[in-house]
Amino acid sequence: MDETIFKSAKILIVDDQQANIDLLEGFLQMKGYEHIESTKDPRKAIKLFECFNPDLILLDLAMPYLTGFKVMELLKLWVSNETFLPILVLSANITIEAKQRALAEGASDFLSKPFDLIEVGLRIHNLLFTRMLHLNLKSQNERLEEKVQERTSELELLNVDLLAAKNKAEASDRLKTSFLQTISHEIRTPLNGILGFGSLLASSDLSPDEKEQFVEMMKTSADRLVSTISDYVNISLINSNTLEVKSEQVRVIHLLYELEGKFLKQCQAKGLRFELLLPDQPLELTLNTDSGLIRTLFLHILANALKFTNQGSISLGIEILPSTINFFVRDTGIGMDLESQEMIFDKFRQVDGSSTRTYEGSGLGLSICKGILRLLGGEISLESELGKGSTFYFTLPIQ
Repeated sequence: MDETIFKSAKILIVDDQQANIDLLEGFLQMKGYEHIESTKDPRKAIKLFECFNPDLILLDLAMPYLTGFKVMELLKLWVSNETFLPILVLSANITIEAKQRALAEGASDFLSKPFDLIEVGLRIHNLLFTRMLHLNLKSQNERLEEKVQERTSELELLNVDLLAAKNKAEASDRLKTSFLQTISHEIRTPLNGILGFGSLLASSDLSPDEKEQFVEMMKTSADRLVSTISDYVNISLINSNTLEVKSEQVRVIHLLYELEGKFLKQCQAKGLRFELLLPDQPLELTLNTDSGLIRTLFLHILANALKFTNQGSISLGIEILPSTINFFVRDTGIGMDLESQEMIFDKFRQVDGSSTRTYEGSGLGLSICKGILRLLGGEISLESELGKGSTFYFTLPIQ
């Protein structure tokens, strides 16, 4: 070990005889020790200890005011059990009892006066070496404890990640199950309608009105089946990034009037009001976008509003900004809570996610809308309150 480490050690001398202090200070300075403090008054020892923080104490026993035994007793209040503070007792009391008591009170070593300076130097060196070993061990233990804590934190984070991955895998499994249930329900139900009413039409004793009614029901079932299959095809194309965008000029006002004509009758049949909210200024805006995809977007959102609204109204509105055109669809339907809003754009999701859902549908409509808007350079957002309705906002760039 580098000897310069010992020379930088701090040594405190407590002795009531100035001659002893002078002798020890001179010897230590000759040996190259640089930091030495001393006092003749043992009552100042604790204060010096606090300020100086010595690595070694040279302590006399028989002193006025406070004995060396009392000084060691007081030091125990300031030095923790984990800290090794070497104390070399230098005393004229050569009795076995004094030596044993000193070692019992906390002394690390004991020399009788008059002492041999060479022996004092060797014992100081050995005690400082032991202290350095203790300090190094303490430092290594602290570093080891830090590494243990770091590793523990890493393991805790890893456990969090593993738990999140586990929950995600379980959610994925539930979603797959939901998909199988949904696709089975959404394909079998209209297919049963087509086959059922088709077999009834084969009967020869039907009236013309009954045949017309059954044909209309078959058409409704067929439309629902085609819509479901189209949804599955579209979401597959969106997820695989193979859905093509074919841009063309679309007059916004014509599109809005077309949507109004399509949904006005459906809303009236359900006892709902349909409102088309247009800005005061003339609407002559033309968008360069995919007319088929934009119609699919509107049809899904409006059909969604119609599905979940049993009373009140459905509104389709528009706001023109310098660089974007903002559409909104507002309904007075069932609405949804915050938890449902966070997952409503996921695939195969409805507010009621159970297998016996009140509302038909594949649960793909809003995820398709989100995918279409991503392709067209737009965004979609939602405001909703449970029991008070929902408003879907979506923007498209004008250029």
